[in-house]
Amino acid sequence: MRDLPRISEIYKSFPAKEDCIRYIEKIRWSNKPVCPHCGSHRITPMKKEFRYHCNACNVSFSVTVKTLFHNTRVPLQKWFAAIEIFFQHEKIISARRLAEILGVNKDTAWAMISRIKRSGEEYGDLFSRLIESGENLIKGKVEIK
Repeated sequence: MRDLPRISEIYKSFPAKEDCIRYIEKIRWSNKPVCPHCGSHRITPMKKEFRYHCNACNVSFSVTVKTLFHNTRVPLQKWFAAIEIFFQHEKIISARRLAEILGVNKDTAWAMISRIKRSGEEYGDLFSRLIESGENLIKGKVEIK
């Protein structure tokens, strides 16, 4: 089989959730937050929460709102690995195999695969940019049996 990313390499590049969030912010907004609800640039950062408050529609949000990462309990590092694995295997990998690689249960892996498959349609632009930048995301590879 093709080489797969090492989870440990992702954790080296993104040791904390905050590093993943900064990476997504850079890809999604070029580090200039935009309200996903109304599109306003009148944003106030909420200190220490990695969230923002929109002064136009009076809603708080994070960079994951209206993305495949929204309301997930799975660490973002595992999401990054799942996306890489999914596209390295030309979109054909079993939930059981993905679960084994990521260290999650098969139902979680199935849900991740389902979200990733829908993401091209639902979050096209963001998802495309995430995939394109994925080449820089993971440097380490491992042979999978």
